[in-house]
Amino acid sequence: MKSVRLRWSSFFLITLMMAFAAQAIHAQDDAPNIYPSLAADLVERGALVLDVRSAEEIANTSLLADAEAIPHTQIDDIIALIGEENNRAIVMYCGSGRRAASVIEQLRERGYGGGVNAGGYADLAAALGGG
Repeated sequence: MKSVRLRWSSFFLITLMMAFAAQAIHAQDDAPNIYPSLAADLVERGALVLDVRSAEEIANTSLLADAEAIPHTQIDDIIALIGEENNRAIVMYCGSGRRAASVIEQLRERGYGGGVNAGGYADLAAALGGG
């Protein structure tokens, strides 16, 4: 009887571990691709920098690299800032990289392909040598 319980417990534990592993892999697939070093290089080359955080978040820190500040919800304003050059290099950052990824995805859907996700404010600050 102990061996049946042991096998059942082992089976349950392995199944549970596989479920958590699958969930972790899926979570990684949903995570935005973040490139703070590439973004920092583009900043040094004069790329447009866009901070897509809220006004409240910006008030608690500052803007990095002379960034333009437009909240991630104002995609039409972001497009107006970019202009007609749809492959222009644009470095975007927010608090963690998720909102920047969302903006980049929305821009790609509208034919703009130059967005680079610098990640969060701290990621880009560190890549620029200030954090």
